[in-house]
Amino acid sequence: MSFFKGAMFAGNVIHTAVQNARTKKEIRAIYSQATEANFQNRSVSALPSANKQQLLLISKDPNDNDIYDYQTKSPSPAFDYIWGENDDPASMIVSGGQNESRIGALMPFVRKSQNADISVIAMHTGNRNLETMLGAESGNWEFISRSDLYYDMFRGMPVEDMAYLLYETMPDDSASPAAESLIRSLLEMVLRTTGTVTFQNLATFPLPDLKDKLETMQKAGEVTADEYREISRYYMSGSSEIDAVRIFLNRLNRQAEGIYGKPTANICNIKKVLNLKGIVAIDVGNTNNDLVFSLIVNHLRLLQSQGRIFSMLLDDIPVSRFPQVNDLLRGVTTYAISHNDFISSLHGGEKNSEGLFIEISGNVNTIILFNHKSGASCQKWSEHLGKYRKIRIKTTVSQTSSFFMGGNTRGISVDEVDEPRIRAETISMLPGSLACINSSSGTLIAEI
Repeated sequence: MSFFKGAMFAGNVIHTAVQNARTKKEIRAIYSQATEANFQNRSVSALPSANKQQLLLISKDPNDNDIYDYQTKSPSPAFDYIWGENDDPASMIVSGGQNESRIGALMPFVRKSQNADISVIAMHTGNRNLETMLGAESGNWEFISRSDLYYDMFRGMPVEDMAYLLYETMPDDSASPAAESLIRSLLEMVLRTTGTVTFQNLATFPLPDLKDKLETMQKAGEVTADEYREISRYYMSGSSEIDAVRIFLNRLNRQAEGIYGKPTANICNIKKVLNLKGIVAIDVGNTNNDLVFSLIVNHLRLLQSQGRIFSMLLDDIPVSRFPQVNDLLRGVTTYAISHNDFISSLHGGEKNSEGLFIEISGNVNTIILFNHKSGASCQKWSEHLGKYRKIRIKTTVSQTSSFFMGGNTRGISVDEVDEPRIRAETISMLPGSLACINSSSGTLIAEI
């Protein structure tokens, strides 16, 4: 309330001054007061290195433009502004622009997390430039992708947890208690026959022959009587779901091979990296990845439930596509979301609502906006950044002439209007790596 009172008071004072002005010098002084009042109300600064038209300030009427300069001697003012006033990691959204620019904007988030001894887990869709930046910011890291480490999520995991993850990942129309029982029996058999669990040996195990194989192992003394009864009970409880489980595991394996290839000797050890407070970057693919993606998110949620602390970074992942992502973000210390258009990432998912945008954007400290191609996204961000009460001074001149006399009539008017702090056109016209950086400290237009 005090903010708007201040704006109204400034407008009234300037209006009175205009009415009493008699000279050009007085008028120029009044214009200067109005500019300063607009600057304080708007709380937006722009670097002198930006185009002198100051894109954020362009309007259809050139006389309505405001020119503000941010004076600084720092060689990296944008970086300093994103870093903030302390070393505590804070959540952020980076939207629009080119990949390289977004990565530069993410660097303070990663560096502050690492400085605070907080692990970072990054999920991306094959962004090698992001991996390069992450590797430069930490001494302990793992990159999980087709060209790096294989995703060995089941390492050292109890059978109960493995069964839970696989069951949670099954599509809703095929998931049932019987399917979970069958998965449990399969896991017990795979561990006893191969010694390790991977996507591939789960998919290739002959499920219809599991009971016969179990009986053979009992006769050979490879399982005890208690183990035989337990595995047999799980199998019999879930035998009606053999087809559904086989289809699920085959799809999961095909997607995993598409992202990570065949299992190799180079396998990840996420728990070790988390213990060392390092960085894990996981390539989740960008097509035909729904099952693998869900399984990874469920794995990270399981790590959370075990007390693992980490910051989360999502790069070019539509956050509304999988409801589990939102549950994951609610449980992490801090998160960063990077997307070529964060607004578009909210559409087309299972949860497409204004509430999701409000929830995510309301929990971040910093929003960094580069050039956006979508006018709807520009408008949405402009509305989110808010408005201010702008003082406008207009001068009018009318001329009259006749056979007997002529003259000029001058008029000066002052009014206040609600103006966006950052116009939608501004976001659409930001060139190169110039970005609008909005935080609790205010808004800065600067080059990343």
